[in-house]
Amino acid sequence: MLNLQIPDDIEQQLNTLAISAQSTASAIVLSLVQDYVKQHQQHEEKEALQIHEQLMEQYAETFQKLAQ
Repeated sequence: MLNLQIPDDIEQQLNTLAISAQSTASAIVLSLVQDYVKQHQQHEEKEALQIHEQLMEQYAETFQKLAQ
């Protein structure tokens, strides 16, 4: 379990937002954290794929040079 301490002014804004969204402040914060984690994972996967592509290109170039 994770506990967050949110400054009073932000907590008031969250409570106001929650009322207008017919939700709770906790549900809104949870949703935001889940979205952030998902985006972060996707970003890491993209970076891993880019590194993989670069390595494959380097291997291909090396094998091409060796074949000559």
